Amino acid sequence: MARPICVLGNANLDLVMGAIGAWPEPGTETFLPRSDMRIGGSAANTALVLSRLGAPNGLISGCGSDMAGEMIADRFQGDLDRIERFSDPTGVSVGVLFEDAERSFLSIDGHLAKLDLPVFLRQLKDWPLDGAIALVSGAFAMPGLLAHQEALIDHLRLAGAEIAIDPGWPGGGWTDASRRAVRRWIGKSDHVLLNDKETCALAGCADLPAALDALQEGGGAGARLVVKCGADGAICRNGRETIRARAPRREVFDTVGAGDAFNAGYLAAIARDAGIATALSAGAHVASDVIAEFPRAQTRISLTELALAS
Repeated sequence: MARPICVLGNANLDLVMGAIGAWPEPGTETFLPRSDMRIGGSAANTALVLSRLGAPNGLISGCGSDMAGEMIADRFQGDLDRIERFSDPTGVSVGVLFEDAERSFLSIDGHLAKLDLPVFLRQLKDWPLDGAIALVSGAFAMPGLLAHQEALIDHLRLAGAEIAIDPGWPGGGWTDASRRAVRRWIGKSDHVLLNDKETCALAGCADLPAALDALQEGGGAGARLVVKCGADGAICRNGRETIRARAPRREVFDTVGAGDAFNAGYLAAIARDAGIATALSAGAHVASDVIAEFPRAQTRISLTELALAS
């Protein structure tokens, strides 16, 4: 039986639209051919895909008191979901897709600034963490939690959970302080889920193998360092072993949330005691399947036989 997965982090509203060749001139109006309004945020994205995979999971997060908050609260009403309501407006991100496959985001924090350590500890009081997997996702999108991220990880560990983190990209860029913080989090984690750009920026290296070496030497020797490489698949550094998985080729319009979908596929396989190579392949296949959809579906998807093997 699969272990439950506790996903802690950000949930907000996403409005994704495109594609355009360049930013429009101020004062003009541009009509775009496609759009999708949906629940977003890295933690919520992962929890949504876990549910589509049939993996037992719960989202620990919050939302505002507006229409966007109603969408989030209505969607996450499972036995293991814990969504706190705030009087603040719900955080919103507008993603603009460009014809050259690049994208830009315009975002407001809204309620995300209220997601702090006391909120998460309150929501976790009756959560069955012993033996579960706990993913802390989107730390840099929750300014109220940043200074207490280690305390949250320690709490989850003491409660018997296996720890995964996906902190995302710091809004102020990779400073010495943000690098030191993430390296401390890595030292307390079992699975570190980053993309290739984040890995190199965190380590201060232009070369990915060198970046993985630096992170291991800097306190990540006990963690599985998982690097998401987009269409090139994924890499895991586990001790001295480097494992790779390829991603299936898909025609993709919207890559928003690809890394979050990877996290879901990877952790769903780990929760079923799959090996590293199998979990990497599961993550790559699930991410490719999810981002091939536009608008994003909510229908059930299944792990491949490869993903289910141990």
